[in-house]
Amino acid sequence: MEHNINAILFVSARLFVNIYLRSGQTLGAAANWKVKDFINREDKAWNAGMVREYFDWDSAKSILSMELPQYTVKTGYYYLSKDGGLERSNFAARDQEFVKVIWRLVIQPKWKVFLWKLFHDGIAAKVNLAKRGIRVDEIYDHCEVNLEDSPHIFRFCIPAKEVWESSSLTICPDSPGFNSLKSWVQHFILLLNSEDGKNSTRCALFVATMWGLWRTRNARCFNNTKGTISLVNEAIQRAMEDHETFKHQTRLTNVGDLSGKNDPTLLPGFNCVQLGKEDKGFDDFMVEADGSWDRKTTRSGIGCAVKPNHHGFALDKGGKHGAAVSVIQCEAWACLEAMKWARAKGRIGILLFTDSAGLLNNLQVHPSKDISIAWLLKEIRGVEATFQRCTILKVQRDQVYQADDIAKICRINCSNLL
Repeated sequence: MEHNINAILFVSARLFVNIYLRSGQTLGAAANWKVKDFINREDKAWNAGMVREYFDWDSAKSILSMELPQYTVKTGYYYLSKDGGLERSNFAARDQEFVKVIWRLVIQPKWKVFLWKLFHDGIAAKVNLAKRGIRVDEIYDHCEVNLEDSPHIFRFCIPAKEVWESSSLTICPDSPGFNSLKSWVQHFILLLNSEDGKNSTRCALFVATMWGLWRTRNARCFNNTKGTISLVNEAIQRAMEDHETFKHQTRLTNVGDLSGKNDPTLLPGFNCVQLGKEDKGFDDFMVEADGSWDRKTTRSGIGCAVKPNHHGFALDKGGKHGAAVSVIQCEAWACLEAMKWARAKGRIGILLFTDSAGLLNNLQVHPSKDISIAWLLKEIRGVEATFQRCTILKVQRDQVYQADDIAKICRINCSNLL
């Protein structure tokens, strides 16, 4: 009788997915097989005779068709995704939105990674460790009753409940309707972000609370501390203090970016290009511009959006679709259209944000290094002559995220946004 074994072709794997044994082979013996047992050490190829001896005809054929010299963890994962129905591209729209929000939040990078791990249930809770083959007592140390999994640590254990119920967030940890910690965290992060924006203090407190619970759990595991409610609250307070320090440093960095032209520690023109009639100062009218390009189809999209401001400028945005031969050509087109758009609005000055260092490098020399954008740069220099102040500033990608989203929509849908 044939037996089916479900093992995984991975680093810690036993064998393959949905592979059938030949008659006479026992599951007890198969449980200890590993991929390396069926590979010749000398020539690093499959031991065909051994594979055919232990597996049925179709399974052996499937195994021998796999090319070992090209095998990596990545190819193994592709094999599972293709045949096991685990394709990640089928992310739900809500999941995609959540992932984008995580990376845009103004919080410490370690918190973003922490949220990412919670989203994938990838933290080192005892239940997760046991699933990975690590021998560990799965009972939670604090209550010594329930299994230590993510939902219990962050929602259902007594310390977690008391912390959430005493928090100013007024969140009920055991509220119904959430079948996993992932959906629970996802709901509140998206809710707080939609109400407060990416600088949400409530969102930071939500993450800090989970961070404090996790840090206290680790202190109990590794330092034998008691893990009382007061220690959890102290950890949350320290986390919020670290968050405020991070926000302050981020604001200083942003101010430094804008004042870098007059900073003697930076090389002149290192992070920006002055193109207007005046070569000093920055205009208050700030616009972000970005491009999106598909190498296979050469389709491109561009987007621009007025940055939030305190000067009464309307938060207008727009975008176009077309074709381009390179990323830098798409970025140059985005900046050109943003400048034309500002001029049509009657603006006499503009501070343009771009994440393309290559574009700035080409604007700083004449003639440009990249001949594919020479005509675009010439047109940009022609438009800049109409502005009193015109500066193109190199910024991080997250500072042009609105323009990036617009550009992607225009490229994918082949549509214009006016």
